[in-house]
Amino acid sequence: MADFLYKGVVDWFLDQMAQDALVAGDRMPSLRALAKQLDLSLNTIIHGYELLSEEGWIESRPKSGYFVCHRSRSKPALLLAGETFHRLAEQGTQPAWRCLAHHAALVDQSDDFMAPISRGDRMQLPVLGKGHLSVREAVSAYLKNVSINVHASKLWLGNSPLAMFTQSVQTLTQVGDSVLVLTPCDPRITTTLQSLGRHVMTLSAGERGVDLDVAARCLQEESVRLLVLPGQFSFPVGQLISNLSLRRWLAIIEEARLPVIEWDLCSHLGYRAGSVMAYKALDSADHIVYIGGVESKLSGQSAAWCVPGRHHSVLEGAFLGADMALNDIQQETLSEVLLGNTKRAISRRARNVWANAERIKAHLETQLESRVSFSPSKGGMSLWVRLSQPLEVSKMTVLLGTFRHAIVPGSLVSHEVDADHWLAVNVTLDDVEPLAKALAEHVAAEPMETDSTEASNMEESVIEKPTSVPEKKRTAKAPPTRKADKAARDVSAEPLYNPMLDDLISHDFG
Repeated sequence: MADFLYKGVVDWFLDQMAQDALVAGDRMPSLRALAKQLDLSLNTIIHGYELLSEEGWIESRPKSGYFVCHRSRSKPALLLAGETFHRLAEQGTQPAWRCLAHHAALVDQSDDFMAPISRGDRMQLPVLGKGHLSVREAVSAYLKNVSINVHASKLWLGNSPLAMFTQSVQTLTQVGDSVLVLTPCDPRITTTLQSLGRHVMTLSAGERGVDLDVAARCLQEESVRLLVLPGQFSFPVGQLISNLSLRRWLAIIEEARLPVIEWDLCSHLGYRAGSVMAYKALDSADHIVYIGGVESKLSGQSAAWCVPGRHHSVLEGAFLGADMALNDIQQETLSEVLLGNTKRAISRRARNVWANAERIKAHLETQLESRVSFSPSKGGMSLWVRLSQPLEVSKMTVLLGTFRHAIVPGSLVSHEVDADHWLAVNVTLDDVEPLAKALAEHVAAEPMETDSTEASNMEESVIEKPTSVPEKKRTAKAPPTRKADKAARDVSAEPLYNPMLDDLISHDFG
């Protein structure tokens, strides 16, 4: 009887999905509300939610409840760590122009987020120096969420994270110096470095970070003068780096004794519960210059902060000379976004982005079917999408001309041989349907090969639907049971990872 009752929760969920009353990205009813609606005990509802969670149909989000997930029918695209580093060829200002053209695709598309607070006719004069102490205290409190304990007096505020990055690079390095960058990353990092006359080397990270042995060898054999580390949830897909890998990174940095910049604009966009760990959090020697912030597509609605660390004496002069100060209204807006409980608070905005990401995945897969797969999202502002075959230059040009605020070509983000297969899609888009249809038109159809064994296993793993659901919908949206065949779970599950391997293998991928 107990077994039947909790499966009744699953039947209710399937019925809602079949009627499109629940779709990917929707928030599930609270446990108590559903218990009252179905006249079941709270423990029965919890048991049913646990089953749906185990099978990937719903997901618990931090401080938000349960959300309906997009359950992909294809295996996830894997992002592997690179086996060697790459030296980027000098291309003059061409990469910088290409990057500038797609800048808007990397930021939040909402018009309300970071919109200035109306204060009548108050003059918007810049605040000289670091910024108001109260606002820096708000940033300091926010940084504790990424395990960075920094006093407000050590923080600098500015109107552009890229400007802070540029000033830091120009101050800490010289023209002709070599800089090692971990990729995939925000393309503005590599193009800015090249435009400043620095020689750029890249090392590709996978789902769990980079091969630290390759990184250590590069720093030993090459005359690297600066290391750039994208934060764990930075563009485009996010990573989950173990504490052991973070500590090994700090040991490598300490041995190399070179300055490091951590670029971290997406700490608030982690898709799983639990606090995020930044590289800076373990930096007891203050080698790392930490740059974070929030960006919006509208001009003058971005804000950045920087923890200069041991380099504060030289960077303070550079920041003052660059005149990056925020005005009073911009600082009040930033403070409200970080600490306020309003409709545009950063935590609330993050929940909306999470839900929208699931809807976008569902739209893209509906239009492209087997021609697209997604690298499992850990967080960030974009989906990292792998196409079954790369787009022709002419087709990509047409897409970028129409959707330059929505997509970034993989060749701007990664420098691996398969970069042309990848595409970054902004997850804050209000309407992804036009993009999905355009991609379907431009990506040539491929013959679909269905493995009979896998299809058979998937059919056997389907939970029997209630008789009240139409037969046509029943076969399309039925989740597997607890005893589902492992092959069926592998279709949509994330790659498994055993943290004990950190101590058992010589190559630590985090």
